[in-house]
Order: sequence, then structure tokens, then C-alpha cells
Amino acid sequence: MSGLAGEVLVWWLTAQLFTIVGWPAAVRLFGHLPSMAFALARPLGLLLTGFTAWLLAMLGLGRFELPLIVICLLVTGVSGWFWLWRDKQRRLPPLNAVISGETIFLITLIGIVWLRAHDPTPWGTERPMDFAFFNAIQRSGLFPPKDPWLAGYSINYYYFGYLLMAVPAMVSGLPPATAYNLALALLAGMTAQGAAGLIEVLLNLLRRPPPGLIRNALGILGALMILVAGNQSGVIQIIVGDERAVVLDDRQLMTALGQAVRGESVIVLPYPTNAQDFGVVEGWRRSDKWNNFNWWWPSRSLWDSYTIAGEPPRRERRYTITEFPFFSLRLGDMHPHVMALPFATLAIGLALAVTALAGSGHAPTDTGNQRTDWFIRILHGIILGSLYAINSWELPTYLLLYWGSLALTYRHSPTVFRWWQWLREVVISIFIAAVMFLPFHLTFRTPVGGATPWLDIPLLGRLTSIIGVYLGERSGWHTFVIIFGLMALPIIAGSYLYPSGVANATESETATPRWLRWLPLILLIGGLLVGFPLLALGGLAAYTGWRALISSETGFRFGMIVATLGSIILFGVEIIYIRDVFEGLSARMNTVFKFYYQVWLLWGILAPVALWWVWMQVNGWRRIVASLVSAGTLLLLTGAFIYPWLVVRDIAQGPLIGLNGYTPREQTAAGVAAIAWLRRYVPAGSVVLEAVAVENEAAVAAGREAPRCGGSYNWQGFGGVAAASGFPTVLGWVGHEMQWRGGDPKALAELGPRCIAVDTIYRSGDLNRIRSLIEQYAIDYIYVGELERERYPTDSLAVLAQVGNVVFAQDEVVIYRVVR
Repeated sequence: MSGLAGEVLVWWLTAQLFTIVGWPAAVRLFGHLPSMAFALARPLGLLLTGFTAWLLAMLGLGRFELPLIVICLLVTGVSGWFWLWRDKQRRLPPLNAVISGETIFLITLIGIVWLRAHDPTPWGTERPMDFAFFNAIQRSGLFPPKDPWLAGYSINYYYFGYLLMAVPAMVSGLPPATAYNLALALLAGMTAQGAAGLIEVLLNLLRRPPPGLIRNALGILGALMILVAGNQSGVIQIIVGDERAVVLDDRQLMTALGQAVRGESVIVLPYPTNAQDFGVVEGWRRSDKWNNFNWWWPSRSLWDSYTIAGEPPRRERRYTITEFPFFSLRLGDMHPHVMALPFATLAIGLALAVTALAGSGHAPTDTGNQRTDWFIRILHGIILGSLYAINSWELPTYLLLYWGSLALTYRHSPTVFRWWQWLREVVISIFIAAVMFLPFHLTFRTPVGGATPWLDIPLLGRLTSIIGVYLGERSGWHTFVIIFGLMALPIIAGSYLYPSGVANATESETATPRWLRWLPLILLIGGLLVGFPLLALGGLAAYTGWRALISSETGFRFGMIVATLGSIILFGVEIIYIRDVFEGLSARMNTVFKFYYQVWLLWGILAPVALWWVWMQVNGWRRIVASLVSAGTLLLLTGAFIYPWLVVRDIAQGPLIGLNGYTPREQTAAGVAAIAWLRRYVPAGSVVLEAVAVENEAAVAAGREAPRCGGSYNWQGFGGVAAASGFPTVLGWVGHEMQWRGGDPKALAELGPRCIAVDTIYRSGDLNRIRSLIEQYAIDYIYVGELERERYPTDSLAVLAQVGNVVFAQDEVVIYRVVR
């Protein structure tokens, strides 16, 4: 336990460095909102440090190693503090913001450490890929970072989040698996602190802010909604007694719930449903899911129906991914959508800071000093531009939020609003965001856009190769309630109950038109009739957008911008989707996944604020409505906390293992020692050969077929040497490489020959062919471990001693260094 406590202490101290480094820039950006400045200083400091080190490594001006990172820390921090000192802005963060912010950060950090310490292994689902990129970036030296599963190529993925997490890992000096799990805790801690800070500021910007204790409580509630709450599928599973409830449509679900509430032991559906992962579901006998809870399937709470070709054709329901942060943290995948959370929160804070300048008489980038103005624009560009390199799906959302906030800031400024001023700042923001990350864009080939265009027309052809029109079954109203009901209820109610506040005009001139108030309900009724209930979100977006336009209150105006943006996103994914590799399986699986995750964060921040809107002016019928909304929110909140309660209960029954998990390649003493040796002694950039998963192994061994390689999501450990050590191998997970290389025909064409090459080196025993392939793929080390010994003839493996010297040998593991 002392070891775990020491690791957390080292990590916490490391995290403080980035708060100190980020504070000066946070003051420049958020100085008029000091409590938010401290809440966002840590991710900002980490972003600026990581960006500086990355840029220098990309330009060949340094190696991405500890000395360069330390230099960047010092340069970023010292220059920032000097900037403040020179301009006589020598301020420290407010004490109450420090105490509340650090408390929220530390509690969240410890909570996720406890969660991960019960299951620290960096293997399973997407963790091998995440761990591989996390380690490969630390071992690449020169950039762009090397692809650990395709030697000779750079990572063709949104890798900047992995780089940002590698920075504190390298500064702390902790073991890779320990740092990986602590990075997940850091992401959660920064998100919780940032969200709570944003909520407090949004409440303070209202004309009647709540008392300090309520502000703090609502900030904590927001952090809990975002990071701890689950959706309602968990409680539904308990009630109906089966996890298969996630596949049901609205009528089936209402029938199942009704039967369960009446105490019936067998659920009989009004008609069967055919689901890809469950087969034909006609009903089930209720079981005790409270004591046998399935934590996986609530992350698949929205299912689309497709017509499957055949005689006769049949309908089949297939899931989309509806992850939420607590599920992600329990799972342990450090994927781009998770790593984007604190930096998306930073972008929300940037948009709020821009909105809060309305009425100040100057633009967000107009400080009276031209040099300072451009520095601030560059900071804006780095924050926004980083989102594409962290998780490209974030960029459109937060550009829209930033531009919308900028437009309303200009509109509500005391000076005359001119569209050209707004358009100029929009163009500048795009230009700077692109230029700041130009080295990334020049070395990255997007896998999206390779699909056959729906329209063979210039421009439209390119657009339709990226964006598809969704023609399938629309989402049911019940899925919206299950996933977003907790957040939507106070937001919708608050947007109607909050007293009007208008700018630059009288109430009569700008009051919300009556038809606009009723539009969401009208579209809901019409949508239910035509099978498109979320059509109502289009009406909600129009209503909240109008209120954002006319509101004179900064806090409420920004809240309405966020409500509008969330409604547009949720409505949009009912109409269009991004055409990616999942198009033939479940067209909008990834689109729903990535955009729903963003709305979870946006509305999770807004919902606690909206609860205060509901109660701001309560008299007569408003008090009754406010009480009903609060009761409904409390009910949904209780349902949402069933999921984490049961997950934590089940996890607590296992041992507290610690944070240093092991891959399948490290399940023996020799495996652990071999990986440690590679990390310590092998030069950066070296290629370490390991076996690749051969799907038709029996036929290859019999000489009947050439090898076909796969390996994605394997449990045996294929690709594990590269993942654990960070050194590239000739070929790792083929399925993942096919996804990443969708826009690179040359790389795709290499996958088959590489599969044959790896199998030939280990299987053939032909010394000349082995030497030729070693030279072709620039192999420096050959790893022979348990996997290789299980699959290849002993005589063939013995030949490898003739191409290299033994540099490591222990039990079943031998590592050869190639002699040239």
C-alpha cells in the first residue's frame, strides 16, 4: 500500500508542475474569471509544455526525451511568469478556488487510482493499442512518432493525446503501466476540476447567483454527472432482470417494464426482435441482476435496425456505441475520446471566457497591445487546433462553440456589431489552429473520405465520400431518455422557466415568439407520428438558439449556446453520419459514439446550472413545476448512480493489485525481465521483431496456404512486445492497421507481404531468406518467447542464432541482436 501511495504522491507533485506552468497563460485567457483560470491552468500548462516539446521534435530541433521536456517546462513556465511580471499582472489564484479545485482534483485522482488498481492490466479491448502508442511516443526520439505495429511508418492516428500523457509519465519516472493508469486518473481529475470551475463561473455570471455553498455543491454535482453517473440502462437491467433490454424498441421496453413492475417472473415481448449479438429475443425469465450485474451492455444503449440481404431478407438490430466516462475509466481504454475530456473542457472554458467579455467594450483579442493580441490568438489557436490532433471528432463541435460565442460577444458589445469583424476572427482562428499543428497535418493521412462518393460532382463528391445521409430507423424517444434524460430534464425545463433577459431592445420587441416556444412539442408529436421522435431536438435547438441571441445575461446566454449546440449534435446524428470503416457493419456506430460523448460533457456541465435556473424565480405554478422537475431529476440521478454503485461493489470484492499491470508477454519472470531489458538497453527507434497472429496457422504449418495475419483483440499477447516496450515491430495488429491506413494504399499493400515475411523468418529456417528479410525491414532485434516457441519448429528458431548474438536469455525468452 505504501508503494501505491508513493506513486500517487509522485504523480500529484508532477501534476502540480503543470498548474504552475499554466497559470500565467490562464490569467491571460481567463483573468476576468479568476476561479476558472485556476481550474483550467493544469490542462493548459500540460498542453503548452507538450505542444512545445512536440513542435521542437517535429522540426528536428530536439529529441522527445526527458531533457527536452524539462527544458520546455522551464521555458514555458519562466516565459509565462515573466510575461505576467512585465505587464504588472502579478496575481495568484484565489484561495477558495485553490482549496476547492485541488480537493476535487485529488479526490477524483484517488478514486480512479483505486478503480484502476483493482484491474491494472494494459491488455484487453483497445488497451494494447493505447499502451503501444503511449510507449512508442516515449521511445521514438525523433518525430513523427514511430508506429509500434508497422515498423518504418509513423503513427497515422490522432496521437497528440498520448503524447500529452507521455509528458508527465516521463517527468515522473514511474513504470510505463503505472503511468498509464495514473494518466487515466489525471484525465479524470483535470476534467472534474475544470467542469466544477466552469459551473461555478456560469452560476456567478447570472444576475442572481446562488450562495457559495450551493455553487460548490452544484459544481460537485456536475463533476459527478460527467464522470461517475451512468445512463439508465443499468437500473433498467435490474428492474427487468436481463441485460438484453438494451436491444428493445420503445414499445417492447414499456411492455417489459410494465410486466416487471407487476411482479411477473417471465417477460414476454409483444413481438420478437432479432439482435446481432443476442439472436432472436422473444422474452426471458427475470434473473437477479442486482447480484449478477452486467456492466458492459449499458454502453450499447442505442440499436439501429438494418435489412440483411438473404432469402427472405431479415431485419436485424445492431448496436451503436454509447459509452460514458465512468464506463471508459472502468474499462481502462485510454482512447482519444477519453483523453480529449479535459482539453475539451478547456475549449468550453475558452468559449465562456469569450462570451463573458460582452459589454466590456473590446473584442476577445483586443487588449490594446497588438503583440499581446496576437499571443492570445496563438493561445486560442493552440487550444482549438490541439483538439484535432487529440481526437478529430472534437474540432467541429468546439469550433462551432467558439465561433458562436464570438458572434454573440460581438452582437452584445456596446459598439456597433459588424459581421466582417466576426468573420475576420473566424478566419484567423482557423488559420492559426491549422498552422500551429501544420507538422501534424502534413504527416497524417485521414482514413475518412476513402469511401465511394454518393454524388460524382466536384466538391459534393468529396463531401459525400466523408459524410453519409442516414436512411435507417431513427432513434426512439426512450433511448434519448435513457442516455440523456438526467441532463435534458433540467436543461429543457430551465430554458423555459428562466426569466427573460433581453439586450439592446425592449421585451416586446425581442420576446420569444409563441410559436417558437411550442415548436419542440409540435415537432415531438409530429415526430412520434412519423417515427422520428428526436425531430423535437430541431425545435429545441431553434428555441434555445433564439434565447441565446436575445439574452442580456452572459451566464444564461452561454448556457443557451451549449444547449443549442447539444441539440444540434443529437439531431444531426439522426440525419447524417461520418463514413468510416464501420459503415458496412453499423453505419453510424462511431458517429453516435463520438458525438454523444461530447454532448455528455457539454450537457453534464450545463445541467447543474440549469437546476438553479429552475429555482431562480419560483412563485405560484412555477414552484410546482420546479418541484416536479427536481423530483424527476433526483429520480433519474438515483437511476444513473445504480451503475457506478454496482460496478464499484463488484470491483471491491477483488484484491487491490496496484497500478503496474502486465501484458500477456509479461506473465512469467522471464517475460517481465525481457521487456525491462528492452526498455533499458535498446536504443530509441530500433525495430524488434516478434511473432504475428496467423489466422490459418494449421494450413500454413501443413504447407497448404500462405499465412493470413490478424491479431486484433487477441488475448495471447501478439503485438505485446511492441506494446509493452514501445519499440516498433514489423507487423502487429493487422485489423487496426487496416483502419489507420485506409487513406494510404501503399501501406495497405504492405500488410500481406509483411505477414508472410514475419512467418518466414520464424518458420522457414532458410538462412539466406531470413537475412534478406531482416535487411528489407531493418530489423535490429529478434524476440523469441513463449508465443514463438509454441507456434514455430525448434529447429527453425535455432537458425536465428546464426543471424544475431544473444543479448538476453532467461528461461523461455531469448533476444538476439542482429549482426550486420
